[in-house]
Amino acid sequence: METKMVLVKWADAKIFPGMHKVEDALNRKMDIFKSLGYLVDRNDEATKIAHEITDSGEYRDILLIPSGSIISVEELVVLTV
Repeated sequence: METKMVLVKWADAKIFPGMHKVEDALNRKMDIFKSLGYLVDRNDEATKIAHEITDSGEYRDILLIPSGSIISVEELVVLTV
């Protein structure tokens, strides 16, 4: 089983506690994350990546990223020794 390693760039929600003037509120931005992992699945709902994969193909630590939050998905070249 060959699993692709990907770099996912995505936007996530962020909270800014306290009071804010309109100008300040309009200038607030979402955080942009870059997550690296093995591509498990990608569909209209979510992209799923795993932090680790075993030789038998089992995944550990799955991250679900909402598809609407994804900016880009880049397939990486993995060199094996």
